[in-house]
Amino acid sequence: MAKVSAVPVVMEWERFTEEHPEGGMREFASWLLTNTNPLQQTQPHPGAEPLMKSGMRLSDAFREGEDFLAWFFMGRLIRYVKFYVKPMMTQHGMSGPDEFLFLSLIHEMDRPTKKEVCVAHAIELTTGMDILRRLIKQGLIEEGADERDKRSKRLTLTEKGHQTIQEISLALSQLEPSTLADLDDTERKHLLQVLQYLNNYHFPYYKP
Repeated sequence: MAKVSAVPVVMEWERFTEEHPEGGMREFASWLLTNTNPLQQTQPHPGAEPLMKSGMRLSDAFREGEDFLAWFFMGRLIRYVKFYVKPMMTQHGMSGPDEFLFLSLIHEMDRPTKKEVCVAHAIELTTGMDILRRLIKQGLIEEGADERDKRSKRLTLTEKGHQTIQEISLALSQLEPSTLADLDDTERKHLLQVLQYLNNYHFPYYKP
């Protein structure tokens, strides 16, 4: 295998330390991803961002408002995903992706209670209970007695529920375009690490 030179990395390190004298390796890694990322060179699609009265794109006009831009783009991404999966959800009698996510959680958890599923999904109890009632009515999940607490009910998937998960999972694996677009493996892992970090950060504050 050809030897890869470390000189380009050293040169970037020199440039980084000039701009950020107090920065360490972690900051350098983040800076390197941002400043050498080919995604930065991607030309914006016309109409993908609204134009402000100044004539600037939204991301340029709100460059200092990082929280606002995060809300905006995460909200858009959620709407894109809902749009992509709507046909397959409708085909299986579901109103949206939340019902599939509930099924997946129940499948992977150890006979959870209704409340445990709602907490795991970080959703309001009233909304979560409505989703669970629909899944029971559709014959996708069923309630069973809790051997340790007769007052509680435990949830499991029915045979129909297992089949539905398999069919939707297969359809999702073939979904075009992919939710993560054409990001390479490194970019995907980095994005998921950031999302997991944000989830861990915000979860203690979230009281639905």
